[in-house]
Amino acid sequence: MLDTYEESGVADLPLWADLEANEVLRMVCAKHKVPVHIITDLVALQRERQHQERAAGINGRFEEILGAME
Repeated sequence: MLDTYEESGVADLPLWADLEANEVLRMVCAKHKVPVHIITDLVALQRERQHQERAAGINGRFEEILGAME
């Protein structure tokens, strides 16, 4: 699973790098029936776009990622 996080670009963040924090993330996701990969993808997208002044097209990507929950 760590390989997936490294590929997505979030492996250095505490929610993914720290085992205890990651367990809390997993528990919260399970409680709310949100797959961890959805949160991972959303955070990765935000990190990719953080340097841009305008995040043109980001809403479409959000919809695409969130649509994977259905």
